[in-house]
Amino acid sequence: MSPVHILEALAVVFAGAMLQGMAAFGFGLSVVPLLLSIGLPTPMALAVSGVCTAIQSTSGVHRLRHAVPWRQVLFSTLIRCVSMLIGVWVLFHLTHCPVATIKFYIGVVVLGLVVLQACWQPKPQEHLHPVWNYAAFLSSGFTSGLCAMGGPPLVLWVMAHNWSPDRTRAFLFAAFLCIVPLQLGLLYWTFGKDVLSGVWMGLLFSPAVWFGSLVGLRIGDRLSKRLLRRLAYAVLVLIALSGMWSRLVG
Repeated sequence: MSPVHILEALAVVFAGAMLQGMAAFGFGLSVVPLLLSIGLPTPMALAVSGVCTAIQSTSGVHRLRHAVPWRQVLFSTLIRCVSMLIGVWVLFHLTHCPVATIKFYIGVVVLGLVVLQACWQPKPQEHLHPVWNYAAFLSSGFTSGLCAMGGPPLVLWVMAHNWSPDRTRAFLFAAFLCIVPLQLGLLYWTFGKDVLSGVWMGLLFSPAVWFGSLVGLRIGDRLSKRLLRRLAYAVLVLIALSGMWSRLVG
């Protein structure tokens, strides 16, 4: 990669961390399509996203360790690991397609997840039917393996509970963190050196992740949750459409 591409990737990671800090979701949704747009191979982009997610989530788990519901986290991780295998398998077959095609399908996934998350407003309750638990965790694992975008199904699942803000954020941080080692291991086993390069790049970008998270948290503290969510959705929709654009006009 040229120095210009590295700086562009650094800016993308910083912006994704800031969005995650502001709205508590959206890192993978925003970072992966943009990294693809600047020329990173798909496995490398997913590895960068995974490492940066782990860095950010580790900080969140440490800050909210008193509120982490480990029983739910571990159960969700077990279910997500199963469907992640399928997601990585599908990704392996998609990598033989042109880059424009990959960007198009990832854009479709992003747009669908954003629309689902924006439109579904469940009434919070203490416990959900097991069917909803398995549906959320299986879909999260699949999209995590396919395009490192397993957050929206988990956010929808958490929104359906009447949990405190700390418990909600603690669950998400811990769930994201627990899945990353398997995700990176499967990617490396499937794609090899591109993934290892992405891991080193993600570690190199760790200061940008930390600083972007800090900036996002401070901005989020000054804005209403409703406005933050709308801004986050708008940004993600624009990213999804930009990823689909070249295929649509081609």
